[in-house]
Amino acid sequence: MRFRSQIAWPALVAVLLGALAAGLGLAHAATTTPLAKACGSRVVIQTDWFPEPEHGAVYQLAGVSGTLDTKKGRYTGTVQGVQIEIRAGGPYSSNQQPISQMYQDTSITMGYVTTDEAIQLSKKLPTVAIVTPLEFSPQILMWNPQKLSIHTFADIKAKYAKTPVVVFAGGAWVDYLVGRGWIGQGQVDTSFDGSPARFVIKDGAFLQQGFVTSEPYQYRHDIKQYGKSVAYLLIKNSGYVPYPEALAVTPAVLKAKAACFKLLVPLIQKAQVDYLQNPGPLNAKLEQIVAALKSFWKLSPGGDAYNVAAQRKFGIVQNGPNCTLGDFSLKRVQTVISQTLPIYKKNGLDTYAADLKPAQVVTNRFIDPAIHLKTRACP
Repeated sequence: MRFRSQIAWPALVAVLLGALAAGLGLAHAATTTPLAKACGSRVVIQTDWFPEPEHGAVYQLAGVSGTLDTKKGRYTGTVQGVQIEIRAGGPYSSNQQPISQMYQDTSITMGYVTTDEAIQLSKKLPTVAIVTPLEFSPQILMWNPQKLSIHTFADIKAKYAKTPVVVFAGGAWVDYLVGRGWIGQGQVDTSFDGSPARFVIKDGAFLQQGFVTSEPYQYRHDIKQYGKSVAYLLIKNSGYVPYPEALAVTPAVLKAKAACFKLLVPLIQKAQVDYLQNPGPLNAKLEQIVAALKSFWKLSPGGDAYNVAAQRKFGIVQNGPNCTLGDFSLKRVQTVISQTLPIYKKNGLDTYAADLKPAQVVTNRFIDPAIHLKTRACP
């Protein structure tokens, strides 16, 4: 015998559908993580170049099981229910700075911004850095040691006053070296486009900018037309030490997404620690991503292993003096402000805030001070 309900069929269907919808809603609520609740469904990170080990923290955060849009150069992974979309820079962003892209495209949550760049644009395009996976810049000036004998920055002008120093245009660190009297203004050649061709043709008989984490390996092992060692000076040893490739946000995003950053920033700190402890899986993924992009930019297992070792060896990634990875020293930022504002003023720029304070450029508000690389000094 069938059970006879006193509820009319239309009403019963409505009750059942309502119960089903309520159940689905409860299930959805149960799976919404605190990070997803605070950040929403997606966080977009704009980088300054192709995928590379220097970007290890954000790609480690996204994980090795993500998806790649090869046309747009975008890699997307998921962490705690939130999509982490990492956008390649360089040609994929028409070589624009991430700082300007954040103001053009409001879908970008954060971007890579160096301290001196943030200072330079502090009036027109203000940003606040919230975490710095890299403690120091890997920037170098390099040359063929068989052609030039340079041991200090002062040697450049003193011994080779007519030798070009080939760099990308716009680097305040070059103006800093000129201001110190270590490079002559007439030596500065801003025609560098990233290609090794000129260095190869001239057999490294001039100075060229590069990264200590990549060029020394590439020019020795990957660029067969050269195939020799290079010598170099680390810019960080010159006394010019902005935070490189810090993750920064606009003031409006800082205000709107403070709850998100409180949870997300420690995850970025931890991702950098995890990457340095076990870089192999992510390096393999970065190589796979770069190969799929089919561009002039290349990564190799040997080069990536060298890169991570160099990050460690030269302190490019390290804890701050307080045994915290990823935070900022306001005193150090003030030094960079004092070094760069006269340069920008001399160059006739009107994009910077003349009365700028370090707290307008960086914040440790979201940093977890307990997260660090384990060392003798910081067990």
